[in-house]
Amino acid sequence: MIKGANVGLAALGEDVASVVMSLGWSSATGEGDADVSVLLLDGNGKVRSDGDFCSYDNPGAGNGSVRLLGKTSTADGYEDRISFDLDAVPAEVEQIVVAASRYGGSRFGDLNDLRLTLADSSGGGLVQFSVEDAGAVSAFVFGALYRRGGEWKFRAVGQGYESGLAGLAADFGVDALEKDGGTGSGPQAVSPAATVPPPRAAEDLAMTEAATDAGGDDDADRERVEHERSELRDFVKGLSPDDIKSGGWFTKLSAQALSSYTDKVDWQYFQERYEGVPADAVVDQRIKMAARYAALEGGLSAGAYTAAVAATLGTLGGASAATVPAAVATMMVDVAFITRLQLRLAYDIAVLYRVPLDLSDPDDMWKLIRVAFTIKGGEAVRGGVVKAVPALVRPVVKRFYSKGVLAAAKGLPVVGKYLLQRNVIKIGIPVVGVPLAVVLNRYTTLLAGRHAQAVFRNEARVIELADDLSKRSQHPQLMLWVAWLVIMADEKIADDEALLVRHLVRLVRDQHQVVDEQLAHLVDIDPDEVWRRLDAEPGDLSDIVDVANRVATVDGAVNALESAVISELRDRCRRA
Repeated sequence: MIKGANVGLAALGEDVASVVMSLGWSSATGEGDADVSVLLLDGNGKVRSDGDFCSYDNPGAGNGSVRLLGKTSTADGYEDRISFDLDAVPAEVEQIVVAASRYGGSRFGDLNDLRLTLADSSGGGLVQFSVEDAGAVSAFVFGALYRRGGEWKFRAVGQGYESGLAGLAADFGVDALEKDGGTGSGPQAVSPAATVPPPRAAEDLAMTEAATDAGGDDDADRERVEHERSELRDFVKGLSPDDIKSGGWFTKLSAQALSSYTDKVDWQYFQERYEGVPADAVVDQRIKMAARYAALEGGLSAGAYTAAVAATLGTLGGASAATVPAAVATMMVDVAFITRLQLRLAYDIAVLYRVPLDLSDPDDMWKLIRVAFTIKGGEAVRGGVVKAVPALVRPVVKRFYSKGVLAAAKGLPVVGKYLLQRNVIKIGIPVVGVPLAVVLNRYTTLLAGRHAQAVFRNEARVIELADDLSKRSQHPQLMLWVAWLVIMADEKIADDEALLVRHLVRLVRDQHQVVDEQLAHLVDIDPDEVWRRLDAEPGDLSDIVDVANRVATVDGAVNALESAVISELRDRCRRA
């Protein structure tokens, strides 16, 4: 595993209820040593008490579910082992952080072959994580086990603490080292130089919260992008030529991109990370981070493609038929990366705005695809890709958007063809390919993110309106008839109006247990039928007038026909 990566234990083996973790290191003299410690953390990222701090003087914690097994000498160093009975870990413990510390002025950067291994109860290897950049720190977090969706997962952390064991322990709520002056086996406590970021789903690598702003950390971001590219290279290797030509690559990638991701990333997932933060702020942050990763990937892919072009340069440059096969894997990695990134970004935005999506429903799945890739009606079929790029680079695109580079895309149907065409142009142009790929990757991802934000934020607004109308209504069944009468006043149904009715019907069914089969089978609505229903309702009907006014504005300004219906409704309610 690489630093920052995550994996679910269930995916590694069947016998993972009990696991053993080993921390090892060596030194040139064979004398370098460190002390292991384990912290059991609750949902707030703190120990419940000092008893949850497992160290040489407290070798067992969590009712014995976590236990230090002791140190053994190796040929040129040491290895420390820890056992975890994961089924017995108290339910309040959500994360188990595994660290080590040095003392007497020693630093982890002085040690060699820093490593962590994880094995099942029978000794079968599950995970190996090698640390290459420990640095001049006296305390170091190797990894963490944590719960996610009822499953235990492991994260390779690789995070150093300049403030030593005392600073690390204090950061997680341990008081014992502060009470004894911060001595322990580490140096005196000072303010910690770093904190361990919360665990995140492995599938959320491209949308990590490790960076707190759009600027991020260049090295860390590049490492994450490289990890994603490596994963997608394996995916691309599994594709057949027919998958690419037929568009089957998109079907397979969609399943791979969303199947496990949607199981982990839900409203609760974001609540844990952004509690109290407005959805707009979180969405904005994630769009910027996605655009940053897209730009980094564009540079890496285009650089690799340009190298392939230089090796097999033909008379048509990047459009040479000889260069397409040589670079097809690089091209597909880039397409797959951006496709998956934008698909997951759109899904994230829908979740953050609490827009219900059932991806087993073909309509909802197609809706997500259209939003993620800003596909308008008929655009994929027309292949209007040039319209989706900045005006600044259109002349360059138009000049090179032809010949052999696109020949491989002509057999792809609809979405697959559209996405491949839209992405291949940016790496199919020698010399200008790298800057163009960076610009286009960033631009199209920003465009997709802002489009998804506009669509799902608007739907969230409509859902909020529907929910408010349903909760306030004293006449839920009549409300549906009046809402539909107002919408059909001009004999046109706007998208927002159709959306409002769909959510109103759902909410009235869920909140009031009212299902109106007659309305559901209605073709043309008769105003007289609505007035008859209105006259049959006793009591105050002012809530119905309010419904009509608010429904009329859902798609913009109230038109004359809608105004006439509302006026008639108001008069009848007043007489009643």
